[in-house]
Parts: sequence; C-alpha cells; structure tokens
Amino acid sequence: MKAFLPILVFTSGLTSLALEMCASRLLGAYFGSSLYIWAVLIGLILLYLTIGYFVGGRLADRYPSERLLCIITAIAALVTSLIPFVSQGILSWSVNAIAQVSVSAFLSSLLGSVLLFAVPVTLLGLVSPFAIRLRTSSVRQSGRVSGSLYAISTFGSILGAFLPVLWFIPTYGVRRTFLICGALLFAASLWGLRPLWRPAFALSLIMLVLPLGPLKDIPYLTYERESVYNYIQVTQLPDGTRQLILNEGQAIHSVYYPDRNKVLTGQYWDYFLAAPYFNEGFTPQQLRRVGIIGLAGGTIAHQFTQVYGAVPIDGVEIDPAIVDVGKQYFDMNEPNLHVYVQDGRTFLATTQAKYYVVAIDAF
Repeated sequence: MKAFLPILVFTSGLTSLALEMCASRLLGAYFGSSLYIWAVLIGLILLYLTIGYFVGGRLADRYPSERLLCIITAIAALVTSLIPFVSQGILSWSVNAIAQVSVSAFLSSLLGSVLLFAVPVTLLGLVSPFAIRLRTSSVRQSGRVSGSLYAISTFGSILGAFLPVLWFIPTYGVRRTFLICGALLFAASLWGLRPLWRPAFALSLIMLVLPLGPLKDIPYLTYERESVYNYIQVTQLPDGTRQLILNEGQAIHSVYYPDRNKVLTGQYWDYFLAAPYFNEGFTPQQLRRVGIIGLAGGTIAHQFTQVYGAVPIDGVEIDPAIVDVGKQYFDMNEPNLHVYVQDGRTFLATTQAKYYVVAIDAF
C-alpha cells in the first residue's frame, strides 16, 4: 500500500486536470472557447472537486479501506472512458437546446458539462482526503502526510495540464485522450482490485482501441483533425465545393470550387479584390506584392492570383495543420504564394517586406 497509494494519488491528479483540458477542446467544438465557456468549465470542475473532497473525507473516516478507494478510482476511470462514446449525442442535444428552447450557449454548455464530467471529477475529488486518511497513523503525522500527498497530486495535475495539450490531443485526438487517461487510472487502481484486476485491465485495453467516429458530425464531412490551435473540419458539397470549418463551426474560413475559372465566392473574400482600386488611378500592373494575415485554406490567395496574375503573395497562418489541409484539400499550391507559419502580429512586426495590399482575415 505504501508503494502504490502515491501512484494512485499522482494518477488521479493527472487525470483530473487532463479532464479539464480535454473538456475545453470538447466543448470548444460545439460552443466555442469564450470566457463564458471557460467560466462554466472551471467553475463546475471546482464545484465537483469540492463535493468530492467533502464526501471523500466523511467516507474515508467511516470506511478507511484501500479496496474501496481503488473501486472508486476504477469507476472514475470507467466513466472517463465512456465520455468519448456519449459526448457527441449529449453535446449535440445541448446545442439543439439553444435553438429549440432559446437558451444561451452559457446554459447549454453548463448542461453538457454537468452531464459529462460531474461523475468522474467528483469521484476523483474523493481520492486525496481518502488517501490522507489511509496514510495517517497519528495526529503528529497528519501535516506531513497531507502535505506530501497534496504535493504528489498537484505534480500529477501539472503533467495533466501539459501532456494533453502538447502531446495527446494533437497526436491522438481529444476522445482518444480520454481513453488514455481512463486506462492509466485503471492501471493505477489495479493493486486494490486483486480478484478483479485481469478483467478490469482487459476492459481498459479494449476501450482504448475501440474505433471512434468524428468528434462532431456535420453534413458532408470529408475530413477532420485536431491541432494545437483548432478543431478542423472539411466538408465537400454535392457539387464538389469544399469548405473549411473551424471549432464550433459558426463560420466558413475558406472555400474551394472544383471549377478553377470561378473567381467570385459571393462572400466577404471578394471585397479584398477591390482594395487596390481604393487608390485613385490604380492599374493592375501597379500591384507588386500582397500580404495575407490569416491565410487559412488560401481562398484570398487563389482570387488574387486569378485576377492579378502571379503577383508575389506572403500568406501568414499560425496553425501548421491548417496549412497542410489547405494544400491537400484546397489546392493551395500557387507558385507565387509564400507561406509563413507564424503569428500574424509577430510577422508584421518583424518583416522587412513592403505590401501594396495587406488582407487581414484572422479571427
């Protein structure tokens, strides 16, 4: 018990913060990432942990059992592993409530967060007070024991903040990250589930490799990807038109027509083409260089190349995954386009180039 309990506390701390980071990406795909959504998420996570601390302390005093603690964390692992399979239905239903019941995104995200994360985070809140009760044999040790275990839990939470963001989510996706966290928590719980450890471990491995559909299913979905910056979706309409959709999908960020002779889109990108004519006496031959901040899939670059010829274009896009999608699905391969994967503000502050037109399409 002395060897395994700190491991369980560490893994529980890691999982609790990982759930919060994953929840932000999961909710962001449906509700965006405004301050309201972050307030809902952080506030509810703290509420769940508060309930867990309170219940955990009372339960530990009444039933100070290693086996019970491991059963609690194993249940938390199981519920965490179920989130990827139920999230789309719950969050889609929450989004529909905005239109059908006329509630705000704040309340809809609140409802989705309650349904998805209340049980696992509350159960993880039980771990620290339970572990302190199991490790404390006298009042003289209580301060040292509680301080050590909270330090271990917090160190796990630090990794839980960075691992999903820097590795798991960009590499495996947010739902697979939930499964990884569930499997880790299962593994850390097995020492107290000795008669059941084999089926429990087998269950966690099976759930880890189960196939998953799209994070968010929308009509005509062709491709999806999760990057460090965005949840990326590409749709292809029946006429072959492709659209780039990011995060909650409230806007189309690029469009591509299979008919390369079609220039105008009927949307805001067309206005950039008129910008040079704001200068009195302008002729197309005077346009020497164009800068685009927020390149996305390259719609503006396509249009300028078609209308003004092979004018040099510097396109700045912060997300390298969007650049890859632009080249693969939006034919963003013009030889006159030079792509810079960089923050737009930093690029403008450091570039020595002079532009006749700077198109700002960042969001």
